[in-house]
Amino acid sequence: MLSDGEVLEARRLLAEMEQELWPVLRLPTTVEGRDRALACYCLRDLLDGRLDPLVAAERIGFELCPADDPGSPLWPVRGWLYRAEDQQEHCGGLTKELVAELHDLAARLLAGPLS
Repeated sequence: MLSDGEVLEARRLLAEMEQELWPVLRLPTTVEGRDRALACYCLRDLLDGRLDPLVAAERIGFELCPADDPGSPLWPVRGWLYRAEDQQEHCGGLTKELVAELHDLAARLLAGPLS
């Protein structure tokens, strides 16, 4: 288990690495464009099974989705995350149906607003 200081240092180092990788990944230069591109990577990793549904939803819903923009195409991921956290707390885990719903949402976002 990492201490709070170690967690903060790890996050700082990861943020530095992301900054260095952005030009290599050819991500857009605007914050909104970069967030959408990173959300696409996250959604693809989710659909490919390389990323846990809750991890993907947390990254997209809280880090990449603008908190003050309910019109963002990423906003439904935040809604899914709230339901998933509630289900996890009350049922001890995610149902296959709820995970399938996130996969369907990811596919729709990749085919539509994020394409």
